[in-house]
Amino acid sequence: MKSWLVMALVIGAMGIGCTVPGTDQVNLERLCAGRGSQELAGVLRADPDACDRGLDLTIRSQGFNPGCIRVALRSADGTRAVPSLELRPSPSAGQGSTLHVAVLLSDAWSDDLRVQADAFEQTCDTAAVTSDAFTTSQPNKWQLRQSPLDLFATDADGDGFVAPDSGGTDCNDSDANIIGPIAWYPDDDGDGYGSSRLPVVVRACVGTALTASRTGDCNDRDPSIHPDQPEFRCDGQDDNCNDIKDEGFDLGGSCLNAFQCPGVVTCDPAQGNVQCLSAATPTAYFMDEDGDGKAGADAGVSCSGPAPGTTTEMADCDESSPFVAKGVPEVCDRLDNNCNGLIDEGTSCNYNWEPVGTGAGTVRWIATATNGTDQAWLVSKTGQIAHVDSDGSVALLPDCPGSWNAAWSSKTGQMFLAGDNGKLATRISTGCTESQTPDPNVNLTGIAGIENADGGAPTIYIVSSAGFIFKWTPPNAPIQIATTGVNLRAISARGDADTLFAVGARDFGVPVPKPSALRYSPADGLWIEEPLPSAALSEFLLSVHVLSRRFAYAAGGKGMVFERVDGVWRQLPFLSGGVDVTGIVAFSSKGLYASTQGGTIAHFNSAGWTNVYSNPRALRAITGTNPTHLLSVGDQGVVLGWRP
Repeated sequence: MKSWLVMALVIGAMGIGCTVPGTDQVNLERLCAGRGSQELAGVLRADPDACDRGLDLTIRSQGFNPGCIRVALRSADGTRAVPSLELRPSPSAGQGSTLHVAVLLSDAWSDDLRVQADAFEQTCDTAAVTSDAFTTSQPNKWQLRQSPLDLFATDADGDGFVAPDSGGTDCNDSDANIIGPIAWYPDDDGDGYGSSRLPVVVRACVGTALTASRTGDCNDRDPSIHPDQPEFRCDGQDDNCNDIKDEGFDLGGSCLNAFQCPGVVTCDPAQGNVQCLSAATPTAYFMDEDGDGKAGADAGVSCSGPAPGTTTEMADCDESSPFVAKGVPEVCDRLDNNCNGLIDEGTSCNYNWEPVGTGAGTVRWIATATNGTDQAWLVSKTGQIAHVDSDGSVALLPDCPGSWNAAWSSKTGQMFLAGDNGKLATRISTGCTESQTPDPNVNLTGIAGIENADGGAPTIYIVSSAGFIFKWTPPNAPIQIATTGVNLRAISARGDADTLFAVGARDFGVPVPKPSALRYSPADGLWIEEPLPSAALSEFLLSVHVLSRRFAYAAGGKGMVFERVDGVWRQLPFLSGGVDVTGIVAFSSKGLYASTQGGTIAHFNSAGWTNVYSNPRALRAITGTNPTHLLSVGDQGVVLGWRP
């Protein structure tokens, strides 16, 4: 018989029995073997080689949810200790949680034990906000002693930071959006972002001067450079601190510059934007603005070819005048007709103004009108009419009774008259035909016509001192089309209704007259008052001449003259002596003529005015078909012509 079986029988015969282990022992044996710890938050093992007793710690946090709990075990006298255990309660635990920790011991720890739990707001590397500890004797063998630890603190807003009066650091425990002290970084440029190259200055609820709670600023000397913004300028710099320079600007891409020349997209540091850098040279183009068929106005430069109506040849040195262009014969007119930089070269000029014809008597001629040829009409304030023929002779014609103030002639030679008491008339060689405005109580002071392109009757526009404007298309009766509130004295047009201008002054209910210029807008039928230079005198504008769509001239009291170019009025030099300008006619921005009440005729060449004629009798009007055929009339039968 085997020896172990004999021993078993002997033991059985002697009545020796088995002892069933208790629950604590079973649990301890399982824990010591590394099993049964699934429901534990952690285990502290005092002796790695033995395990026969222990503590079951119940750690309860109340009023807050710690970010970290550190559990420490040492002997009561401090001579022995084991590495502490750090626990991370669930963030969803709310304002209170319970954790279980097992402390495994052996008889090697015969001393009294000291157990301590410290709670922290976020991590265990900061100051604890609350603690609990106890000292206990060594448990008996196979004993698992229950031991509670209670941690109390207040986190009223549940943001994970404890109120200061509970030992915490919450900057505002009634606002979950405001947590505990944060890092403040040096922010020398004050843009709200701290330097990414320097350490934290302080951790606090509120930063000191020149600090910021955000970091990442890659240039703390420029407040426009910081994170959290798009790359807002193309400058070779990283403006949003993402370690990429000028992203989003398509640098190196193909492009067309403002002149439609192909190029490459590059940065324009001066503007902080992109530019299209092109090596191509654009071509200069020119266009004709004065209707002479020669281009001289700048039409820009381009690599894409000419726009309609433009050419590469610059053939006109004065786009204000149809009488000036390269290839035009030089004539005696005080203009550089052929654009060679010289005036009237190679001509035999007679610059003298001479009396025209005979038989004009001593009439006070108030107005003159030409039909675009060498012929002209003369009109007096007392109803006398005269006709100037191509040969320069003046013929007095039967009167058109009335007190006339203004005249205009169509290309057919028909004259239209405007006068006092709302009176109108037309005149051809065979006689006068009278008409009347709707208001006989107004004095008509100016008249201008628009030829009918179909050959029909022209459309006549008349202005009055009462501020009314009338429209007349014979044989229809005239109609009033506007009430302007301006004491109007003259009107002019150049071929179309959208070139109509009327001038005068506002003198109703004001202490001194204010000169006024009105532009007609055919689209809506309005007469729009345009701003004049602030230096304008308190005088009437008495005359207006439209040279082209781009250029117009107005003149009046005390030598005051204005030029309108591309929609803007500017003041020209005053005529010498402060004499009233009674009429003005323009053939170029460098070729203006003005008649004056002082009996002079002045010429303007863009540099200044020069008197070219003088006599003691007042001149009342001046007109001309071109710069070599001019006519001026005035008091005591004065009829002057210049035909060099």
